[in-house]
This record gives sequence, structure tokens and C-alpha cells, in this order.
Amino acid sequence: MQPTATLNVFREMLANVHRGEWKIGSTIPSERTLINDFGVSRIAVREALSMLRGLGVLDIGHGRRTVVRRIDSETFGRLFPIMLSSGGQRTFDQIFDVRIVLESRSAFLAAGQRTEAECDHLRALCARFREQAGQGGEQALATDLEFHLTIARATRNPLYAILLEALMGFIAFAQRESCRNEPLRWQRAVLAHEAIAEAIAAGDAERARAEMEGHLRYSATRRLDRTAGPSAKSAS
Repeated sequence: MQPTATLNVFREMLANVHRGEWKIGSTIPSERTLINDFGVSRIAVREALSMLRGLGVLDIGHGRRTVVRRIDSETFGRLFPIMLSSGGQRTFDQIFDVRIVLESRSAFLAAGQRTEAECDHLRALCARFREQAGQGGEQALATDLEFHLTIARATRNPLYAILLEALMGFIAFAQRESCRNEPLRWQRAVLAHEAIAEAIAAGDAERARAEMEGHLRYSATRRLDRTAGPSAKSAS
């Protein structure tokens, strides 16, 4: 299915913010100007603007002028599901490329910086995940995400956790859509989490890195059903 006019305008507007053509705190062009610039209907422009306001990228300022807001990690978390639905498999693959680099390094650093309390917490999360993985669903997903975030925090570099939190909206969405009927993936995720936690607890940085990379590379082999829309069927 081809992108709609509204989605195309949404992407272009978001690109304007990313490139700095629409600067943080500035007023965006008038509705009439946007219609002329993008060559689309008033409805498409208004719907795209509404999407960006809903995501927190744009805000209605004084005098009802629309201004560009600073994009934070929460905004990114809301943007990633839209990116996935519009970009499909390509966006999915690109995000996993980032995760592999980010989280492999997180596991490596965590092995040298973690506390005993964090090791105990990782073990508890592994046990909980093992119990929940058979049913999948929201509880297992929440435990999965907490496991990865705990490792990022154990690096003692706050940027790892901040960046991973920015990806959380996408990660949760992707797992819901791609692991619904694949119990084998959940079981492999259980074993991978336990191996990663063991390596971190042992202080084996290189093994922790390798286990995390292998885990995420396997997760990245999922394929989204682009014909099924929001109910596509195919754990991090």
C-alpha cells in the first residue's frame, strides 16, 4: 500500500524539524503556505499537523501560533511506532542496527561496573521472564524491557539508559507485532537473558558483549507482515 498524502506531508514536516529548517521555538509557516509548498489538500496538511501536535513535536503557542517544540526521549518513543508502520521492515532493521551497537556495548560495560544488587535484580528478572514467557503478553514484554534497561543503567553512563528509553516505544510495538505466535522466540529469549546475566555477574565483559550481540542479531531476523497492518504476526 502506498503512503497517503497525509503521511507524506507528516514525514516532510518531521524532516524539516530534523534538518533545522523549522527551528526549535520558531513559528511554522501558515496553513496556506504549507498547502502551496507541499501541493496537497488542506485536509492532508491539517491531519499531518494534528499528528505532530499529538506527538509533542509541535505546540500551539501564544496567539494560537504553532511552534516547534524540543523533541525529548518521550517524543521519540511515540514516534517510533509511526516510523515502523510507515517504513515497515526497513525501519525495523535500522532500529535493530542501532540496538546491536548500543546494547552490546552496554553489556560489555555493565560487566565491569555492575553491583551485586544489580546482579541479583538481573537474576530475578530472568526468573520472572522464564515464568511469563510461556504466555507472552504484556507482563513478559515489560519484564523483557526492564532487563535490557537494567543493563543499560549498570554501565554508570546515563546516556545508555536515556538512548534505550528513547527506543522503548518502538521496541514494545515491534515485539507485540512480531512475536505473537512464536513461542520458540520467547524461549530463546529466556535462555539468552540468562546467559547475558550470568556473563555480567561473572564480570566477563567480552562474553557479555557477545551474548547480547547474538541475542539481538537473532531478534533482528524477525520479519513483519506488511499486509496485516496493526495486527501483523511474526522478544528482544
